[in-house]
Amino acid sequence: MRVGVVGAYSTKYELRSEKEAWDLLKEAVQGTLSSVDRGIGGEDIDFVIVSNFSDRFGGILHTAPYAISLVGRSNAKGLRVENACASGGTALYIAWNLVRSGLAKNVLVVGYEKMSYQPTSAEVNEVLMAAGHPDEIVAGAPFISLYALIAKAYMDKYGATEEDLALVAVKNHENGLRNPLAAMRRKITIEDVMRSPYVSWPLKLYDSSLITDGAAGFIISSEPRKYTDTPVYIEGVGLAHDTPGIFERLDMTELRAIRLASEEAFKISNLGIKDVDVLEVHDAFTISELIAYEMLGLARRGEGAKILRDGVTMFDGEKPVNPSGGLKSKGHPIGATGVGMVTELFWQLRGEAGDRQIKDAEKGLMENHGGTGGTVAVAIFAR
Repeated sequence: MRVGVVGAYSTKYELRSEKEAWDLLKEAVQGTLSSVDRGIGGEDIDFVIVSNFSDRFGGILHTAPYAISLVGRSNAKGLRVENACASGGTALYIAWNLVRSGLAKNVLVVGYEKMSYQPTSAEVNEVLMAAGHPDEIVAGAPFISLYALIAKAYMDKYGATEEDLALVAVKNHENGLRNPLAAMRRKITIEDVMRSPYVSWPLKLYDSSLITDGAAGFIISSEPRKYTDTPVYIEGVGLAHDTPGIFERLDMTELRAIRLASEEAFKISNLGIKDVDVLEVHDAFTISELIAYEMLGLARRGEGAKILRDGVTMFDGEKPVNPSGGLKSKGHPIGATGVGMVTELFWQLRGEAGDRQIKDAEKGLMENHGGTGGTVAVAIFAR
């Protein structure tokens, strides 16, 4: 059985939306249903999965029955998924397996987050820290400080520079200019990044993803051609974990779960990184994109910055990464992030990505991770 994505929708991501969380969720549900080429009725949806990190980002819980009520005329079952920033990728993994197992024919996945529900970045940080290792929480180590430790270890081991990290941000902001759904469509230079204030050395403000509001959704089906002539097939999904605390790892410069999840997805799909035309990866901080290149097999260890400088992962490169603008420019509304990666690849592989369209893209890969890589979902798509 080939499981396919048959519809997808995303709100515009915003730094501070005027919409409430339930309005974002409603827009994503209704938009996703109406995006299906031949239409799909509420009675056709067997399962609804809502991806959301925290009720402190929006103030609502028990969201599955609300989402099901928005589907209309549905006897669907439902649940909410929380797996830190990998909630959306985890929702995809569950949905894909529900359809493959025959427990559902059509599954709607919708993700949302209203991070501006918290009034300050300090309070946002407090919520995010709850996804860390208990010892790191007690130590008061927010994720940017943990990624700063990873970045410092990587720079010491491989000779990467702060300018190398800055180039990730420059690339993704350039890509975000082409994306009308991106929260921060602002061109920046390496000098802009280097002049931005340190948040946790060596990571600066422009090395960090955005506090964002937004929602996205997609529908997968066991009968994709019943609903569209141009489905995007899910060829394989991998889910893997690492120790939640970076202090527990043998090599702090390795996000091991990315490698494990990608190996699982490649094995299931009988594909390799050489077959992939476009990638969406989890650039919550600039260092994570460079390490993702290496874990996915795009670059050898220590050469993530080299392939970026050589243009391999640029918009017009051999393996373009984050044409959407990534978390860095498009935004990072946590529950919607992995779901939004699916929507982006759906549009890319159908040739519907507008100014950010990657020419002749036939296969895509998404990498969505949570915490400091404690959970990772990798999926391979093909048109």
